[in-house]
Amino acid sequence: MKCWRALRAADGERGSMLIEAVFLVVLVLLPLFYLVGTLGRLQAGAYAVSAAAREAGRTFTASSDEAAGEAAAVTAAWLVMDAHGFGPADGGVTLACAADPCLTPGSTVRADATLRVGLPLIPDFMTGVVPGTVTLTSSHVSPVDEYREP
Repeated sequence: MKCWRALRAADGERGSMLIEAVFLVVLVLLPLFYLVGTLGRLQAGAYAVSAAAREAGRTFTASSDEAAGEAAAVTAAWLVMDAHGFGPADGGVTLACAADPCLTPGSTVRADATLRVGLPLIPDFMTGVVPGTVTLTSSHVSPVDEYREP
């Protein structure tokens, strides 16, 4: 008889584990999923901006003249950013030469890439409190081949 009374006294706790589990999932797992998604997007941006700067510099130094080289470098940077899921409005690339003219054998060319990565699920009214974008930058210095034709 005592066992039956103990079981009936515990009936007041029935179902509370389900409520606690749902509460913990919402409280812990949803922010964790958001954090993983945000970090993944930022890491993709970091890879994209680094590869874009590298490819822009290498493409420019391998070109035959400055005008064609600049166009090819910008195109190469956009292709890399597009491959990582970013659009043309998200960033850009600039080139700076150590010598004049730029493609002087033995000189260097610096490619600077910039990418704005939008953070997911941040509404517009929160942008004053939480930044809606993170700006990533990368630089790459490419040597111009010493044995190229001037």
